[in-house]
Amino acid sequence: MFDDVERDIAAIQMPSWGKVVAAAGVVPWLVFDDAGHPIDPIKRYLADFMAHGNSAASARSYAFELLRWWRWLMAVGVEWDRATPAEGRDLVLWLLRATKPVARARSRSRSTAGMVNPLTGTRSLGDRYGSRTIRHSNAVIRAFYEYWIERGLGPLVNPMPLDPRGRRANAHHDPAEPFRPEGRIRYNPKLAQNFE
Repeated sequence: MFDDVERDIAAIQMPSWGKVVAAAGVVPWLVFDDAGHPIDPIKRYLADFMAHGNSAASARSYAFELLRWWRWLMAVGVEWDRATPAEGRDLVLWLLRATKPVARARSRSRSTAGMVNPLTGTRSLGDRYGSRTIRHSNAVIRAFYEYWIERGLGPLVNPMPLDPRGRRANAHHDPAEPFRPEGRIRYNPKLAQNFE
């Protein structure tokens, strides 16, 4: 139903529209448009996010992910409340092949970009978006749309749907606990395994 949208992913240029700014008040980080106005749907979502006891650092992370989502929707010409799984899928395809924007070119770390440190086992930052970054982006977008769908704003569709082919939801459910939605987000890339 939503898969009929075809885009030339390689030709899409992400605009450098908007910015994330520290703010005073309940929401410590806000996303502003180029005119200097906060993006209301994001602001309202982040207020609810903070009410759940999340940290300011998490709010900042979520704000940057939602800014990238807004930029993506601008690049493909879709309003936030009209996004479908086709936009979610295409964002993931774009992130898998895009080079991260940088403030300045790498110098000393160019040779180690994306390599695993043999002492610590951690991966150095690479020039491309990693699987964990993409999965985090998907989770943030999914949570944002779940918030708005719960409020009855419609017709909204979550652009990051769960994969129906994943494991059986609540397969090992404890009868003393309530059921909870489970599943893998459809467009999550697999995580790389570090074998030594």
